[in-house]
Amino acid sequence: MGQSRSKYEFWKEASLSQKLAHKDPIYQKLAGSDPATSESIGVLLKLGELGYIDLEEEGWVLTMGLLDVQRKAKFATSEKVNEITKMGMQMPKAEDIISDFDED
Repeated sequence: MGQSRSKYEFWKEASLSQKLAHKDPIYQKLAGSDPATSESIGVLLKLGELGYIDLEEEGWVLTMGLLDVQRKAKFATSEKVNEITKMGMQMPKAEDIISDFDED
């Protein structure tokens, strides 16, 4: 059996990934999908950034919207996402009600 990770280790990993996404926001759009979908999103975003395509045009808005749905669906149904995370996605909360929770 694998070693269990501490609450601090989970927090540290989440914090590092949040810092990365803050520094380079493209990660927010690429995370949670298979490589092909993420690469497609990334290439289109770069083409838009460089002015080769206009991502505000109707066809590109549709294309990016569909790719984004694929990305989210693959994350939500991934075998690597545990049941608690999937339940949380089904029942989102409005506020943090257990922020004072201490692990024994």
